[in-house]
Amino acid sequence: MLLLASFAMSVTTAQARINCNHDPVCQAQRDGTTVAESKRRDTAMTACLSAVGYTQEDWRNYRVPTVYAGKVRSCFARHGLPTN
Repeated sequence: MLLLASFAMSVTTAQARINCNHDPVCQAQRDGTTVAESKRRDTAMTACLSAVGYTQEDWRNYRVPTVYAGKVRSCFARHGLPTN
């Protein structure tokens, strides 16, 4: 029984960490949005991060220094993206 419970928890954790690598269809399915909305979010996120010289991979791996992270978050807010 304990083994089954731990397996169920690991499956749930794996589903929460889906990395779509800029695929708008995958992102839309993961986030429960339309493909157009997913493309808009991806484009806005890339633009905000590119403005300070970083990538989405850098953002996901916490490689954006605090000085730039504030600027990125305010750009996200202007584009209607989550800022966390």
